[in-house]
Amino acid sequence: MKKFDELEKVHPRYNWHYKDCLTQAQVVTEGINTSTTLENSYNLMQSFIQAVETGNTHELKSLITSKDSIGTLMHKTLLTFKYNLKAVLRSCLVSWILTQ
Repeated sequence: MKKFDELEKVHPRYNWHYKDCLTQAQVVTEGINTSTTLENSYNLMQSFIQAVETGNTHELKSLITSKDSIGTLMHKTLLTFKYNLKAVLRSCLVSWILTQ
């Protein structure tokens, strides 16, 4: 999972699933537009990555306890994070401190 900002947006490549030349950003956009649940899961993941990168533990806790309509696998992941909430928040903060 890349951040959306890091996806290729200029140079399209042939995608045999779509049988067309698309950039990475176009492929992701096409994929997440197929389902609101998938779109919600993708947006949650992007927000999660941003919160970890900035060391924003309040936002991270809010995302983990989110009640958005998300996919089953993402829901299971959030339940695991919620069960280990203190460790997840602590590791996020330590990771952020180490990158500074």
